[in-house]
Parts: sequence; structure tokens; C-alpha cells
Amino acid sequence: MPSTPIKLPRIAAMILAGGRVGELSVLTLRRPKSALPFGGHFRVIDFALSNLMRAGINNVGILSQYRPGSLIDHVGIGEGWDFIGLDRGAKILPPFRGAEASDWYKGNADAVYQNLNYIRDQRAEVVLILSGDHIYRMDYRELVRTHLERGADMTIAVKRMGHHERFGYATLDSSGRVLAYEEKPTLPRSDLASLTIYAINTGPLVQVLEGLAGNPQVEFGQDVIPRMLAGYRVQGFVFDGYWAYTRTVNAYYQAHQDLLARRIDLDEWGVRTNLQEGGVAEQPPARVTGSSEVRNSFLSAGCEIEGTVTGSVLSPGVRVEKGASVINSLLFHRCVVQKGASVCLTIADKGVSIGTNARVGPSPGEAADPVAALARFPITLLGKECRVAPGAHVEPGSEIHPEAIRT
Repeated sequence: MPSTPIKLPRIAAMILAGGRVGELSVLTLRRPKSALPFGGHFRVIDFALSNLMRAGINNVGILSQYRPGSLIDHVGIGEGWDFIGLDRGAKILPPFRGAEASDWYKGNADAVYQNLNYIRDQRAEVVLILSGDHIYRMDYRELVRTHLERGADMTIAVKRMGHHERFGYATLDSSGRVLAYEEKPTLPRSDLASLTIYAINTGPLVQVLEGLAGNPQVEFGQDVIPRMLAGYRVQGFVFDGYWAYTRTVNAYYQAHQDLLARRIDLDEWGVRTNLQEGGVAEQPPARVTGSSEVRNSFLSAGCEIEGTVTGSVLSPGVRVEKGASVINSLLFHRCVVQKGASVCLTIADKGVSIGTNARVGPSPGEAADPVAALARFPITLLGKECRVAPGAHVEPGSEIHPEAIRT
């Protein structure tokens, strides 16, 4: 149900689009993790951008430092999310320190600090800070409503989940006020994990960031939240909807399994993307021949299927030839699986070519059940535009670098 309309304060959004992470291996050698394809022709950052669009928050700064070219191409001028026109826009904000040469961001909070001028230019009363690598739908107006009604200086979105070493955990009182916060604890005292979604009043944010400016590393969980708790009112906002983390290969793969299981509904969620990038909008409809078999899969525009596709997500322009099989796999744009080849429990980046009668990952029989297969085999990763030669066998869990040839 749509929320009751509220008058929002003037808000500037900052998306932490970050760098690459080693856990994603060859998939982020040439792009930040927020630019990873998702669900065929979408990108992971589309979820944060679409949430902002639906909330009517139209001034968006995107903080990226690692190979931002793909993000720049994808976001463009923000037209895909209606961020064009009077007093609205989406902008990539690279590392920069005043009149000096550009510099790497020294943590996610330092990224915001280096771009305080953007916040001032937007005359923002509240800054909404979001991670760009999560899969979820959230009405940010409800977060802002909680922030305003509780008189908070900072509001942290949290979700109940099991212990994981990558998360920070907040302890709340009966009114939702944050009493304590632990960043990546060994044994957390709470099950409320931070989602790296914050609403912060501009004055306190500037004051805290300026006070931390001399530190060699400045992070929200490690540095900003403790400072805010020491001198300001910090509120929790408990989110109970679907949320997925894409920092690891298995988590990214599992989110696609959730897409196929309808736990993620891209249409119902109103997720938007830039269809002009890479000519996606110009692709013809997917073509499936009479001799092919497609089960529980997501086919994008421009796909040509003559073989078997099961439990898989295929991006635009993928071709699966006669007698070939793709089982429980993710194939990015323009991948080709030639006659008689099998691809199982694999993530293949853009432009990968699998030769005739090659085998990538476990056999189709071994990978038929994705849950059982994941318990037995690690996911195989194929870097952008690599080639698997005809008849070659790529063992489960292999990682092939971009443009390499596996014989």
C-alpha cells in the first residue's frame, strides 16, 4: 500500500557506489560492484535509484572511485529514473579535495566529506546516504517520517538477521532509539543489522565529518555512528522487507535464485534502468525455437535459444545453440554457448564464448538441483570476453580472467 503523503524536508541523496571487492573476483575487475548486471538488463544500483525515484527524492550524488566508466555510461544524465529537469539530477562524484589533485576516498564517510559542497549546493536539510550494492525495495519516505517524528539527528535502517561478520548491529530501546552500536562484532548483543541506509541532518553530519577529517580512514560504522551516539539523538528504523547483499559470489547468485522464485518482483517493485545503454532498447524480442526447452528462467530481449535453459538468468543478446544446455547459471550480455556445450552453476561475464562440446562447471545431471549443487560445488566464474575452446572442460569453481582462452 502506498504511504500517506508527507511533506519532505529538502533532501540530497548520496549513493555509496564504492569500489570492487575481492570476493567477487573477475566480475569486478573492470567495474564497481554496484554496476554488476542483475536480472538480465538491470544493474544492482538500479534498486537504490528506483527507490529514490518513487520517493520523489530527485537530487542524487553517486560516489564512485573504482573504474567508474560503466556507472557513468549507465546513469548518464539520470533520464532512466526521471532525474532530469528543474531542480533535479543524478551526478557521479569522483574523489576530489578542494583545489588539490584528485585523491582516493579514505572510507565511505570520507567520500561524503569530500563532497560536502554538493550537499551545500543542494541546500539539503537532510542527507540520505545509501549503499549502491543492495537488492531491496524501500519507501524512503517512511524512513524520513520516522526520522522527523522522533526528532532524530540520525536514523539508521536496520533489519533482523543472523550474525554475520560483515555487518554492524544496533541495540534499540522500546521507542526505537539506538542505545548502542557494534561494528562487525564477534558476538553481537543484538540481531538488528545495519543496512548502510542513513538519514542524517545536515548540520550534525557536517560537524561530525569535519571532526574526523584528519583520520587516515573514516567509515560510517566505525567512526561516524559512535560520534553521533555520543552527542546526538540516533534513531533506528526497522525494515522487514526483502533485502539481499551482493558482496559475495554466493549472495549475488542467491539473489538471482530469489528472482526466479518470485521473492523479487522487478515489475511490482517498479525497478527502472537505462535501456539506452548498450542498445538494450533496440534489441528484438527473445526468440525460442521449437526444438528448445526453457524452464524456470529469465530471458532478456535479444536472446536466441535453440538448446536447453533451466533455472538461469540470461542478459540481452545471449545465444544458446542447438544441443547446448545452460543449467542454474547467469550469463551476461552477448554470451554464446555453442552446439553441444554445457554450462552449469556458472556466472559468465559479457561476451564470453563457450566452444562446441565444451563443459563448464559440473555436469547437467550434477547441477540439476541448485541447492544440492551449491552444497557440493563452488560457482564457476568466467571473466569478460574470455573463451572456452571446443571440447575443453572447465572444472567447478574455476575462475578465468577476462579475455583469457581456456583450452
